[in-house]
Amino acid sequence: MSYTINKQTYAGGRAYRYHVLDRAGRLRYVAEPTGLLRPLPTRQVEFFDPEHNLVGHVQPPDIAPWQRGKRYAVLVGKETEEPRAVIRERWRQVDGLLLRLPCYEVQLGRYFYIVRGSRYGGRLYEIFRPHGEEADEKRGGGEEDPDSPLRDVEVGYIQRPATGPSYIIETDAAPLRQAPLALAALVILIDMDMELDTELFF
Repeated sequence: MSYTINKQTYAGGRAYRYHVLDRAGRLRYVAEPTGLLRPLPTRQVEFFDPEHNLVGHVQPPDIAPWQRGKRYAVLVGKETEEPRAVIRERWRQVDGLLLRLPCYEVQLGRYFYIVRGSRYGGRLYEIFRPHGEEADEKRGGGEEDPDSPLRDVEVGYIQRPATGPSYIIETDAAPLRQAPLALAALVILIDMDMELDTELFF
């Protein structure tokens, strides 16, 4: 399954709206971050259907935006307690030293996925399903042992092409591909992290 995200920005480069489209180019969601007039956004993101009816939102943690290791709840419809998905930032010490973006963990019910920055080609992030009982260890975003027979399984990736849409998401994992709201929320949080890093360091 493939989704594309088109970002609309102010003249200064800060995003104020995202369009999420499916493989056929149909608009699935319009996402709008809140608190954009503040020095740092609140990182709550609201999702609307094409008729602009609210269908869900991303609820950020109640901590300062520059603090690391945040947890985001993706709520659908009128859900207020049990989120449809949970997205967690995972920072390693080396990420801070090398000014890298964080890894992410996506939880959909009993399913977990690790999203790591890619070292290859035009991919921005790669999505993995942790292997069996090693899932708990992999949630820390650590490096895999290349000699281990128990390897995480790649199930998708996020690409930031030079032309065309702002982002492309590809995944063949059944639970994940059926959760476009969670996938879109993940990409938007990654984009906001990159935007924040640019504002803090330049």
